[in-house]
Amino acid sequence: MIPFRLNKLQFQDRYRGCLNRLSVQAIKEIQQLLTRPVPSDIKAAEVQIFVGVDDPYLPSAWIYFEGKNNRVDPTDMSIFPRRSIELGLGLGTLEEFDDRYFTDNFGGKDIVANVLKTWFAECWWKAGGWSYAVPATVSVHDQYGDASAIELSEHGLG
Repeated sequence: MIPFRLNKLQFQDRYRGCLNRLSVQAIKEIQQLLTRPVPSDIKAAEVQIFVGVDDPYLPSAWIYFEGKNNRVDPTDMSIFPRRSIELGLGLGTLEEFDDRYFTDNFGGKDIVANVLKTWFAECWWKAGGWSYAVPATVSVHDQYGDASAIELSEHGLG
């Protein structure tokens, strides 16, 4: 447990350090995703980072595929429109921080949101995701952080 003794900048740096230790695992997970075939009916992919939904210490990241003819099929492991996949980035192994970091007074959820989003984008690019087959973005669910999205692939520009 990380005690409540850090200022906001120290908290940000410490959290980033915890994420950096997960980078190798995250890059491998993303590389595996990037090798999966993307059908032509997929028009975009959006990574959503969830902060503090179930537990402030256990953020998660999911990728959602958008396109025509949405369907739901829990038995089909391929990529198809409306498919969502939780990304196994190792976030469940992050160190725990004192609850007071996640109060509105301290603003830890917003700090975590921005740090996580930037870290994920860097891992995506290191995994080779800039040339992904469809436009891809990463953002944080529920508008934590600066509420902006980061373009993950060159196909989203222009």
